[in-house]
Amino acid sequence: MSTRSSIVSRRIRNQLRIGRTKSTGQSAGTRRGNVAPAADTAADAGLRGADAVVQHLGSVISWARLRSFDLIQRRAGVDVDRSGIIILTTLERLGPMRMSDLAAEIGLDRSTISRQVAAVVRNGYVQKLDDSSDARASQLQLTARGNAARRKLAEAWNTIVRELVHDWSADEQAQFGRLLGKLAVQIRATAN
Repeated sequence: MSTRSSIVSRRIRNQLRIGRTKSTGQSAGTRRGNVAPAADTAADAGLRGADAVVQHLGSVISWARLRSFDLIQRRAGVDVDRSGIIILTTLERLGPMRMSDLAAEIGLDRSTISRQVAAVVRNGYVQKLDDSSDARASQLQLTARGNAARRKLAEAWNTIVRELVHDWSADEQAQFGRLLGKLAVQIRATAN
């Protein structure tokens, strides 16, 4: 691993940590609206079981929500924002669909998704096609440019994750993967 990759990996790990302020007990990242780099605290050392999961999963979710999309976009060199990444990923995963179905899948209302879809259509990542089952509707589909952007975004994400765990043992990586998979299954079951 190159020195630059090690530095970037350390920077990402630092962004994943959220420090607690002594005066309010509130997350420094939450208070300022971003994820604040902070060293592991003595309070973190005492966390066990579900409390540790809650604390550290909160850090990961905050980082993912606030920073990961920008990092992925910059690494991929693709001119698309967070909502565009989500649209491209969803269309790649599920294939062409109506805007109403995309809105339901992403969890947004129709007016919000309309603005976001307009941006990716305008930038040539997505095209609207006539819906053969309903002349009033259209299907959204990735263009060749959208597919290429999606591949670059996926490669950037894969690189970021590999940098985060590059110094873990193969057993640690495998165990983390198994536990994350178990959590993903439980989250999907809860969402239904």
